[in-house]
Amino acid sequence: MNEQKIELTSRQRELLLRGLRYVRSSVAMDPQDYSREVEAARQRQYAEISELETLLNGATLSKMASKV
Repeated sequence: MNEQKIELTSRQRELLLRGLRYVRSSVAMDPQDYSREVEAARQRQYAEISELETLLNGATLSKMASKV
């Protein structure tokens, strides 16, 4: 995976985390007939979302932008 460093304000991070909560809900509410494949795909999506949340929770906050 190609890494890239970004700095976020606390507001930007909160907006991204809120968006990820919406995405998680969207995955959960997606009306699909149950199958093992569907459940496996859903679990992969949850894992990807959790990984992003972990990255955002550890993200460096920009000191300059946090004054806004």
